[in-house]
Amino acid sequence: MTKRNLQRIAFLALAAFGAFALISSPAIAQDEKAWSLDVGVDYASHYLFRGVPLLGDNEVLVPNATFSVGNFSVYYYGYRGDIPADFTFSGEEVSYNEDDFGAEYTFALSESFGLTIGAVSYLYSDRTTEEYDSEDTYELYAIASWDVLLAPTISYYQDMDAIEGGFATFGVSHSYPMGEKASLDFSAAVSFDFGYNLGEGVAADYGLEESNGDLNDVLIGLDVPVQITDWFGFHVMVQQSIALDVLDDLEVDDETVLYAGLGLPFIPPELREDDGEIEAALADEIPTD
Repeated sequence: MTKRNLQRIAFLALAAFGAFALISSPAIAQDEKAWSLDVGVDYASHYLFRGVPLLGDNEVLVPNATFSVGNFSVYYYGYRGDIPADFTFSGEEVSYNEDDFGAEYTFALSESFGLTIGAVSYLYSDRTTEEYDSEDTYELYAIASWDVLLAPTISYYQDMDAIEGGFATFGVSHSYPMGEKASLDFSAAVSFDFGYNLGEGVAADYGLEESNGDLNDVLIGLDVPVQITDWFGFHVMVQQSIALDVLDDLEVDDETVLYAGLGLPFIPPELREDDGEIEAALADEIPTD
């Protein structure tokens, strides 16, 4: 059995166990409305991951799905695009295929503070691995969030396999309602690299020192989600990445990325019986990337 299959089985087992445990718990059993399912697809003009455009100027299609029960969620994101010819070992443009599977749980530690812990596995097709040197790997992460003005968050991701580097982000966001069906969502984040983009091997190639908490980039976003019906919504978004110390050392330029996406949130029948609860649920289900 391949390493890829073992990782997929492990994450699916974790997801199944977590969902079963939560559904079986008294708190969840008493609240039949505490679950949701979101399915969607996004188009992005670039595949920007932690400030680096992985496919150069090529676009990417991102199918995704998230299932949540109470504070527990499992999710999937796929990335479908083309690797530019000058990025591959063969010198030919080839298809890029990535599948990410993750699971997370959020602890509500107070009325205004929550802590999310999770794990995500990054799996690549054999051709992507051969041509682009992308190895399957997985990360553990934690996200601290405060339900106060500007909704600040502090996130840290630690790669546990292929890269063995870390990445931290401090972000803020705010949403401005635009009628009953839309909003204008602003976000901004600054990130720090702990040997992720500029690890030991890459640093040696560039004649640099490995990064250890150095500034990576600033990411500013403006998103407009619109919920057309109970079952259908879309959003358009623009993000601007501003390269800082690490990306400057790697000669990565600033990038502007355009997004457009469709979302199909499923609202349980019990929830649809209460218009007030439906409105609140839709506000949570609008896809925001």
